[in-house]
Amino acid sequence: MENFTMTLLSELTADLQKLAVTSENKLQQAERSFNAAEKAISRLREFIADYTFKSPDEEIRFFKEIKPEFQKELIYNEEVLYIESNCPVGAHKARKIFIDRALTRIQSYFEKHNFIYNYCRSGETSLDNIFFVRSPKPIPLTPVSFSDIDPEFSNPHSYKVAKLKAFEEVRDYLNGLQRKNNTGDNFQDELLKESKQQVVFTGPKAALEEALLGMNEKGWFNYGNFPAKRLFQAFEILLNIKLSDPSRSLIAMSIRKKGYTPYIDKMKDALEQRIEQKHI
Repeated sequence: MENFTMTLLSELTADLQKLAVTSENKLQQAERSFNAAEKAISRLREFIADYTFKSPDEEIRFFKEIKPEFQKELIYNEEVLYIESNCPVGAHKARKIFIDRALTRIQSYFEKHNFIYNYCRSGETSLDNIFFVRSPKPIPLTPVSFSDIDPEFSNPHSYKVAKLKAFEEVRDYLNGLQRKNNTGDNFQDELLKESKQQVVFTGPKAALEEALLGMNEKGWFNYGNFPAKRLFQAFEILLNIKLSDPSRSLIAMSIRKKGYTPYIDKMKDALEQRIEQKHI
């Protein structure tokens, strides 16, 4: 399962990066990205339909970590598509009201699902075998209907995790629109647009996160006075890529079985080989 899902996720990430560069505008990018995510989820569904989980831990990992990475792209781009289609053009006050309402709607979702949000953010695992399996138990005081979902492929708590991840990114996107609406900084927009066309990160997203966290731990940005979350956001803008939350990246690194920093190790090996070749 691991090989198939990671390969499929890498392919989806590559497709989304290409669409970010080749699309004429954000509306077109969101629509194309939504379709790409939907196709990837369909392939994932077909795979799972014929697959038997090897252990309870593998089943939990699928519903808690793997599937939400696909589904969040679907939800995120659906939201961006709605925003870009309906946000008023031109009128500063009307745009501000629209964005504020969208942010309020997102904040309400976080508040409603505060338990599962904090459970995942904290790295808690004690209830995984109840929440992130086929036929899961409901969260207390938050009943969920199971009648309209595929019990072999779907899990309501997994969907909530995906939606919360997507809404984190939608919130950042809306905040960016709000800043743009407040400042009207067209020059910066043009500069960012130009940089996105010139620089495309084509490596694994985890590799960039690993490198950024390493440099930040060494204090190589703003003399060590630059929060990791802001650093990730800066590179998201520069490279037009969506990164995970830094704390989530650290948790993912901590549970790797073959070393904590495989991408940094590979970069080191590649650079040393290049240096050696230069001196031969």
